[in-house]
Amino acid sequence: MDHVRTEPHDPATLQEAEARFRIAFEEAGISMAIVGLDGSFLRVNRALTELLGYSSEQLIEGGMALVHHPDGEAISQSWEHLRTGQIERYQFDRPYRHAAGHVIWGETTMALVRDHDGNPMYTIGQLQDVSGRRVAEERAARRAGQQTALARLSQLALIEQDFDALASATVRAITNTLDVSLAGLSAVEPGSAAPRHLAGAHADDPGESAAARLDIQHSRCTLERSAPVVVRDVANETRFDVRALRARGLASGMVVPVAGEDEAPFGVLGMYATAPRKFDDDDLAFLQSVANVLTGALRRLAAERGLRHQALHDPLTQLPNRALLLDRLRLALARRRREARWVAVLHFDLDDFKGVNDSLGHVAGDALLRALAPRLSEALRPSDTLARLGGDEYAILLEGLEDPAESVRVAERLLAVVGEPVELSGATLRLSASIGIALAAPTASDESEDLLRDAGVAMYRAKRAGGGRSELFDDAMRAETVERIALTNDLREAIENGQLRLEYQPLVHLGRRQASGFEALVRWTHPERGEIGPGRFIPLAEQHGLIEPLGQWVMREALTQLRRWHDSGFATKMGMSVNVSRVQLSRPGLADEIFALLDELALAPDRLIVEVTESAVMEDPDVANATLDALNDHGVRIALDDFGVGQSSLACLRDLPLNALKLDRQFITSLASSREAAAIVRAVCDMARTLRFGVVAEGVETEAQSQVVEALGCDFGQGFLYARPTRPEDIRAAVAELDARLGGAVGSAA
Repeated sequence: MDHVRTEPHDPATLQEAEARFRIAFEEAGISMAIVGLDGSFLRVNRALTELLGYSSEQLIEGGMALVHHPDGEAISQSWEHLRTGQIERYQFDRPYRHAAGHVIWGETTMALVRDHDGNPMYTIGQLQDVSGRRVAEERAARRAGQQTALARLSQLALIEQDFDALASATVRAITNTLDVSLAGLSAVEPGSAAPRHLAGAHADDPGESAAARLDIQHSRCTLERSAPVVVRDVANETRFDVRALRARGLASGMVVPVAGEDEAPFGVLGMYATAPRKFDDDDLAFLQSVANVLTGALRRLAAERGLRHQALHDPLTQLPNRALLLDRLRLALARRRREARWVAVLHFDLDDFKGVNDSLGHVAGDALLRALAPRLSEALRPSDTLARLGGDEYAILLEGLEDPAESVRVAERLLAVVGEPVELSGATLRLSASIGIALAAPTASDESEDLLRDAGVAMYRAKRAGGGRSELFDDAMRAETVERIALTNDLREAIENGQLRLEYQPLVHLGRRQASGFEALVRWTHPERGEIGPGRFIPLAEQHGLIEPLGQWVMREALTQLRRWHDSGFATKMGMSVNVSRVQLSRPGLADEIFALLDELALAPDRLIVEVTESAVMEDPDVANATLDALNDHGVRIALDDFGVGQSSLACLRDLPLNALKLDRQFITSLASSREAAAIVRAVCDMARTLRFGVVAEGVETEAQSQVVEALGCDFGQGFLYARPTRPEDIRAAVAELDARLGGAVGSAA
């Protein structure tokens, strides 16, 4: 159809107008067509034929059906409204089929042409190629979808604790986002030639299935290259065997490596389509980014496992620590009620481990603990838990015991293991241990902390009995524990509320026969229990972290009292002896605190005598010796207390900056019946004179003892014979009475 005939007013004018229209239509730079109301092409211009690749004859003969792409929309309601005259024009985008087979996206504008009477005659269509814009929009939309999917996966990877669940979500996101047939994740299996399938998703099967497995040959190629391998068409693939892909009807795909927790690869992540497909850089970047998300999740989970391990295991031996032991103990106690079985906790402590550290060094001590851990484990069942509580203390959890006596047999095996020789730093060691056992009966209501505490109480009982043995916790120990806890709480309150007091026992210079100084002795009158001796509450203070504030209070109170006496003109040349615990002595700042207190009270340093025991010095010899040297250099006097018991040796008399040593009362009480005791006392006094320090005899209670210690060469005496510990308000009278009895000048001795 060349044109549409109408009733002309002037044939020449119409022919001229039609010629101009034909020229303008044919030569127009925009693709145009005159479309009949039935949808057929009535006329097409050259631009349209060039755009679509068809001749004008082909287009007019084939009509709209020739160029409409099947992916486009069907005839719209807008076209019906246009051809029936309800609207004048409308615009839309749709895909058109090029003669070569590819798709062209066109922005189409349809306008209605009416006759002189206003009836619809035909439409004029204009087609503008917007394929580039459409590709850009689709790419932007695809990128946005990929970024959204990647963001969701990244968020999930931060919180998901189950990696398999994350893997399943990942492959589903790939099939949904990249519009591929299947996606899968495989892991490298140590010692296996083929990666192990972890997760897969198929477009036609939302659940994981065998059909969603990655191709083994493709995966191997990716792992060997440590780089992505993209297959755009299996027909042209030569890098690996593609027969399995063809058999499954897969034509294209991508597989990328997934890095693992360390340098070794974790596996591969891939996807496949059933038709050849030109995967672009965005597709590859998305898949690799997803693989990186999986790597991040793997490393996060590994780091969290590491942190959990560190939080629940001892760093030296890698054994469970106290926290993990208590957690397992709670579970064991819950199970034993259901299973009607016994649970036992063994508290294990090496005997004299400190001696190993002191003689061979802490490095050797650590090596010993590391070597001991596997030995102890071999003596236990696989179901038992061996934990290190700290230092040389261990705990063993035994659960599911039918016979509680089995716990004693386990303790005996552990003692035997410890007793086996150990080669360490060129030395052969034979060790022993003390073990406490606490049992939880099937029907008892024991708590985990209580059971561990009870085992510790029994262990200390075994240690006090000489070590190298085990003790079973009983009701008597439980009562003792409850009593000790209550007393410790009361002691803490007494220290905080000023319920303690000091009494002072004079020391006597035996040569001058007069009082020469005082020892400050702490006393506690409990509001309900009455007088509680230092031998009972001092160890509690040391065990429960109260000795530091207690010692600081005693030092300040004693020196303040001495200052008061000096200000009143009493005991101006006498000194004050104050005991310093092992905990205080092992703290580097002690000397500076004492110097500051002496300056504050304006007391000469030599008015203070610090009393220490050799065991306190050996707790931390380096710090203790440095503290004692500093005190001695400043003028403070040092006395070695309880000499002759425990680990005391003559070597300490040479190595420590001493001004005096105090013979333990055990020597004094045995003088009358033991020639050996007298010989030792004489030898010590002779050595003291050589080293130029004094000797104090403690616990002198009879006149006979006083005469003996004086005859043997002791310089000072202290004990009930001379004076009992006295309250500060009564001390002046006590010293006056003492000096009068001894025949010396009251309070005048230095």
